Amino acid sequence: MELKNKDELKTEILQSWLRSAWVYPMRSPEGSGQEGVYMRLTPGGRLKMRRRIGELEAQLGVKGTEVADQEEAGTLPAERDKVELAMMVQAYTSERRFIQSQGTPLGTAAIELGEAAGEEPPGPAATPAG
Repeated sequence: MELKNKDELKTEILQSWLRSAWVYPMRSPEGSGQEGVYMRLTPGGRLKMRRRIGELEAQLGVKGTEVADQEEAGTLPAERDKVELAMMVQAYTSERRFIQSQGTPLGTAAIELGEAAGEEPPGPAATPAG
């Protein structure tokens, strides 16, 4: 098997997510200060990703937040499953933050990163949407 660098792995993983309809490309709104296209999770993709995060954590014996922290620090090895787990954790948590910033209540998160982990859990009126 040919060794790949992390950028190649990330591209391969994103392409598989696109083919599986877990994500879709979206243009940044004009005047938002951000240029280009970014990926959004589909509702089904968010649910499938939540399940896959749990599977990868059990398979690898590590917490997704630990792997995501390693990726952010630049110390994560170029191993496909670990890179994918880090990408999933980052995508899942950023998508939840975006949805909540739009005023949509969500249920309990499967995983939380950094500043989101310190927030209060949603009240009893929140519905488990993702």
